[in-house]
Amino acid sequence: MKLAFSTLGVPGMPLPDVVRLAAEHGYQGVELRAHPEEPVHPGLSSLERADVVEAFKAAGVEILTVAGYVQVAAEGDDESVSAELAELLKLARDLGARYVRVFPGGGDQDPADADATAA
Repeated sequence: MKLAFSTLGVPGMPLPDVVRLAAEHGYQGVELRAHPEEPVHPGLSSLERADVVEAFKAAGVEILTVAGYVQVAAEGDDESVSAELAELLKLARDLGARYVRVFPGGGDQDPADADATAA
């Protein structure tokens, strides 16, 4: 089993510090919080994404997951949710992450309705 941590616990930490933290403490993987205020987010260029991959690769740390803020069960416009999710999936692909974490965001909906919306 891999030992990993999420940058949700170190908001705003510069990427070199995240890499160093993981490597120095024996973590094999990380989940990267993908928010516009974070060092890693869907707005990164191809070159910036490649630099992120190289930094973690050089340290022997795998990028396991991209943690986004898509609310897949939220009522409303499915197109904006789908577009946001597509951007997170592209980021995950470019970083070599196998997973994307999303949030339900179902609000006060009946749980069955929220589940159907998310599905």
